[in-house]
Amino acid sequence: MRCLIISLLLFTCACEIQAQVNYVLNPSFEQYSECPSGWDQIRLANYWSQIDTIDPEPLCSPEYCNACAPISSTVSVPSSIYYYHYPRTGNGMVQMGMYFDDGYPGETYQRDYTQGRLYKPLTAGKYYCVTFYVTLEQISEYAINHIGAYLDDGSIDAGQDSVGCASPQTAYSPQIVESAIINDTLDWVQVQGLFTATGTETFITIGNFFDIYHTDTIKLSPSTPNNFSLYLIDDVSVVETGTKPDAGPDGFVSPGSDSATIGSSEEGLPLTWFVYGSPVPIGHTGSIKVHPDTTTTYVLSMDLCDGVTSDTVTVWVAPEKVKPLTPKGEPAIWPNPAKGQLTVSNAAGNYLVIYDVFGREVPFDKLTMTSNKEVVDISGLVSGVYVVQIIAPDGNRKCMQLVKE
Repeated sequence: MRCLIISLLLFTCACEIQAQVNYVLNPSFEQYSECPSGWDQIRLANYWSQIDTIDPEPLCSPEYCNACAPISSTVSVPSSIYYYHYPRTGNGMVQMGMYFDDGYPGETYQRDYTQGRLYKPLTAGKYYCVTFYVTLEQISEYAINHIGAYLDDGSIDAGQDSVGCASPQTAYSPQIVESAIINDTLDWVQVQGLFTATGTETFITIGNFFDIYHTDTIKLSPSTPNNFSLYLIDDVSVVETGTKPDAGPDGFVSPGSDSATIGSSEEGLPLTWFVYGSPVPIGHTGSIKVHPDTTTTYVLSMDLCDGVTSDTVTVWVAPEKVKPLTPKGEPAIWPNPAKGQLTVSNAAGNYLVIYDVFGREVPFDKLTMTSNKEVVDISGLVSGVYVVQIIAPDGNRKCMQLVKE
């Protein structure tokens, strides 16, 4: 079970750790070595690069776009001279040239390819779902199909052709290919597919691997014809089939208190958050901040190749200094904030550990709960914010925020 973290906390509770499920490193392009400033700078996004390894400053590389870029630059977010669009999540995304036609002299076959690392090799014989999101830039003259992903050991390399740009990589067969033409310039469109790993895959490369004769197009006829297709890319994931979403455990806040962070911090997954009973999405990141006025249940859904699954989390709202509502049988602490004594309920046979906001265990006995209502002396704690762990004999843990007055 994972912990509910109140936003003031700088500490992540050491509860049961869920293994990383997205194999792609920096899948939402949030981490970077420095802010981008212009063309061909995909290398600034950690763990991502172009596939041309010959030229140290290769032309026709994807662009790294981030909100930290200079305003009104070619890679600024949300507005540049080529698009007006926010990332699907976070502050970063990638711009890629997917198609050029005969009207662009000397660069008929030009392509951009972006390559990212996996945190470990895939397992031979297992099924994996590959997902990423694209949207067409408004300046594009063409919308195309066959945007896809190729997974290998990193040996794919465009080299450098006569015009210094990557040609279509037709020698490679991408495992994931979108057959539909993607012409949406407003919303992010999911590209997804299933494949069986060979066990050698440590990289993922995204692009259009088909030449102009095998790429279907729709001419959009913008006011200034430009003969190309530019797409934005975000939230890339490689996930083993059967993986379920984790919305985290139920938790508590008081009316008017700081927002609660629910879910996990893992990026790039095909996730959508809802308020229970509402069809309107409220977020796509692994974790979101919520500030309910009344007790509210949230739904986290994950859309993988083998279907959509969901998990729920409830944030209980109760007045300060009053025992909060709690699911029947769940361990609880009260009052909260507390002064000299803390009551622990529904925790018989478990033991209690307290951590400060820096994740350090407080010099405090690991008290074993012998009944379902125990009073614990906390008068020796200095005023501040703590995390209380209730640990069961099987290792399962319940984490709760405690404010000591």
